[in-house]
Amino acid sequence: MNALQKRRTGALVLAVAWLAACLLLTLARGQKRPAEDYAVKLQAAQTLQGWMDDVKRYKLEAGLAITPYDTHQTGMIGDEYTPITTSLGSEEAKRTTANADMAALLVQMLTEAGVETGDTIGAGFSGSFPTMNLALLAACEAMQVKVIYIASLGASTFGANQPEFTFPDMVCRLYLEGKLQTPPALITPGGDYDCGGEMFEEDREAALARIASYGVAEIMREKDFAANLKAREALYAAQGPISCFVGVGGNITTIGMQEDTMKPGVLAPYTVTAVRPDDGLLQYYNARGLPVLHILNIKQLAAQYSLPFDPEIILPPGQSAVYFCTEYPRALAAAGVLGAAVLLLFACKKPRDQKGETC
Repeated sequence: MNALQKRRTGALVLAVAWLAACLLLTLARGQKRPAEDYAVKLQAAQTLQGWMDDVKRYKLEAGLAITPYDTHQTGMIGDEYTPITTSLGSEEAKRTTANADMAALLVQMLTEAGVETGDTIGAGFSGSFPTMNLALLAACEAMQVKVIYIASLGASTFGANQPEFTFPDMVCRLYLEGKLQTPPALITPGGDYDCGGEMFEEDREAALARIASYGVAEIMREKDFAANLKAREALYAAQGPISCFVGVGGNITTIGMQEDTMKPGVLAPYTVTAVRPDDGLLQYYNARGLPVLHILNIKQLAAQYSLPFDPEIILPPGQSAVYFCTEYPRALAAAGVLGAAVLLLFACKKPRDQKGETC
């Protein structure tokens, strides 16, 4: 190795070392500060906490005990199997979502999707994640966003699967008591073909009759998949138009009739490039140019937003990672880049006695 090669190698090593040192110092000196929308997120979480307390009260008044799976005594966790259970669900995922900070998370996700004050969004809810459903409604109230939502009766294991008090019961009661601003635009049985074919008929019909008695929203039973989608789209168009669609849970009209293959979280417009006849509204709206929020894989979502999965302790609203951002000293980062650039330029400089050399 000649002198020029040695100089270049040494300068390259120094540039990498200097850049790495500055990077480590930049990361070490990062300071956490409240996000710009901290107040909005906190308002949404506090609203959700109030609704969760109300739901717990409603259940106790109806003679329903807190289930043994609800270790934090939130009132938002159902039983394992009931006559209106539609599918298998994760006990840990349901406990993770039974947290007021989920409303702050939905503020974050809606903001990432480009939703702003004054916008109108559409949503489809199954009963599988009742707290996430309410979290979206709380986020919309805090952000002053109009939400048009369709709620389903059925729920997976540990969700809102108690026939005596379902998710539609929750929102209807909250609306009638003046706690919730927006009633459901439509209610469906959910489950098999969105008509609850796998549920116990007697329990399903008793629950639907009770929900109808509130007089809050119509109940739609449409077994034909294509006709069901068209009816939902027509409703969103009539009361909208919508600028974003949110799907919470696994209703077939939300995720489609095939196995769910969409990644969870915020999907930018046109992430889906081709739509099949058996796709759901998430795919349809995204392929037409709308951002969509896919709320289903809770473990992955929690990891993505640095939220604890199945935590032993639930912190009061305002303390989790979703409320904060980290600022890093830009001067250190700039010094790292500038110093590395100077060293590389030095390495590439041609010696006077080797005019023909190039870097």
